[in-house]
Amino acid sequence: MNNYAVLGLGMMGEAICFDILSHDPDSMVFGFELNHSRREYLEEKFLTYSARFSTSELNLDLFDSLENHELIDFIRDNEIKVVYGAIDYKFNEYLTRLCIKAGSSFLDLGGNPDIVESQYLHHSEAEVNKVTIVPDCGLAPGLANIIAAHGMDKFETLDSCTIRVGGLPQNPKTILKYQQVFSIRGLTNEYLEDAIVIEDGEIKTIPSLTQLEELEFKEPFGKLEAFQTAGGTSSLPRLFKGKIRELNYKTIRYPGHCQFFQFLKNYELLSSDKIQKFNISPREIVEHQLEKNLPKGEPDAVLVRIEITGTISGKQKKHRYELIDRLDLISGYTAMARTTAYPISIIGIMIAQNKIMDKGVVPGEVIVPELEFTQELLKRNITFEFIEL
Repeated sequence: MNNYAVLGLGMMGEAICFDILSHDPDSMVFGFELNHSRREYLEEKFLTYSARFSTSELNLDLFDSLENHELIDFIRDNEIKVVYGAIDYKFNEYLTRLCIKAGSSFLDLGGNPDIVESQYLHHSEAEVNKVTIVPDCGLAPGLANIIAAHGMDKFETLDSCTIRVGGLPQNPKTILKYQQVFSIRGLTNEYLEDAIVIEDGEIKTIPSLTQLEELEFKEPFGKLEAFQTAGGTSSLPRLFKGKIRELNYKTIRYPGHCQFFQFLKNYELLSSDKIQKFNISPREIVEHQLEKNLPKGEPDAVLVRIEITGTISGKQKKHRYELIDRLDLISGYTAMARTTAYPISIIGIMIAQNKIMDKGVVPGEVIVPELEFTQELLKRNITFEFIEL
């Protein structure tokens, strides 16, 4: 039996649990969540899996010592092979160290380049303890990067790779034409940190919310916009430096979205500096109001477009990989949950089943086998269309 632990039972954590329970019948899933009512809700929802699913309270503090941490004992006592981090990215480096100490592999949804770099510092220790740590395993970074890396590997020489990804409402409302499909703090973080790209063959940083471009998808989406955001390229610049001239990632939104957040950023309304008079930061206020007022729970879609140019057999080629995924009306899981939670679930199952044997802190773009990964995505009706342009 393969035992898994999922830390955080929000939208993504729930979908990870569901996918493991559905696709690894020889498994036990332990869910950890701070919110008591959320734990009760999922225990009731997954009642048919009750023999294989249980929940516990999650208490994590970045300042807690790892010595004799109760979670380490739990992981060891229950012989948990893989731990999934589906909570705030600020815990990912801490959980990396905790899982290495506990002897369990760890995967997270990533999203912050600085924290990911700090995780890679523990590579040797993870190797020695024979565990696999894979940061950035969501949609983008994650799924889109793995597809892009395998796509680039098919070329003899590379010129460019552009990755465009966005989670959008199917029926856009409000001035932002946006709805909550994942953490609002994760969203604002993407808009605040710099993007890492390859330009003219060199790794560079570009301010987020810049280099706005127009692109078009088939109806009903039509004309959309895309702009630089942080975290999306993940390990690709480091892996392909010296092999490609241009590589970048941009987020897709409905027109006007970028301008709105550029205004908030320019006027320091996304600043984390406390307003001393009120002991709260503008960012906290904006995030609170966005979480309170943005629509949620309505039909969504995820759009991915990856375009790669270079040479194959001496001839100039351009390949496009395109995905349009929508809310699954049968399971009820959103397109964002499907394309974020299912890929990380697949990778974790592969590790537990010894289909991925690499040890250390390793990028998914390197260790995830293309054929098996694609086959598992197809089982979940996540299908990339390949087009030779």
